[in-house]
Amino acid sequence: MTSQEVNTMNHPENEAHEAARLRWAELKDALAMVKLYNLARAKKLETFETMTDWLEHGGGLILEDAFGQMLCAIRWREGDEGWQVDRIATLPEARGRSYGRWLMTKVEALAIRRNIPTLKLQLDETRDDLLQYYQRMGYRMESQDAETCLLTKRVGGTWQFKQAM
Repeated sequence: MTSQEVNTMNHPENEAHEAARLRWAELKDALAMVKLYNLARAKKLETFETMTDWLEHGGGLILEDAFGQMLCAIRWREGDEGWQVDRIATLPEARGRSYGRWLMTKVEALAIRRNIPTLKLQLDETRDDLLQYYQRMGYRMESQDAETCLLTKRVGGTWQFKQAM
């Protein structure tokens, strides 16, 4: 079966089945990413300046459909003891297809390859569903107050070798 046939097969609903493409986010994507983040997270509006700052001081990954529409994105930047990772932004109509989990896995693999010891993720909402979503991916609560929650995950660094010995 060719890749063309795989990408055009009918799949059950709620499966990641579009002919999706994963790519690096570039500065030229900043405006489209702002729109995606604002659609995905209406309570915390994103600005162009903030988005470009994240991309200039870290990186981002974009998952888009066969027509180039952004379905999901994630961004990170240098922080204390590792990377500060922002919440996943998924187009509302593309939710429930495991795109976000896939992107988070890609960021974690990249961090391991670059010997980044820790990923930190701050949730600006203390919703139980968000907390559980990231805890299922191995993130642990470091601190919490009434409005925010800081999660961490150890992914790379020399501690892996020490534990294996």
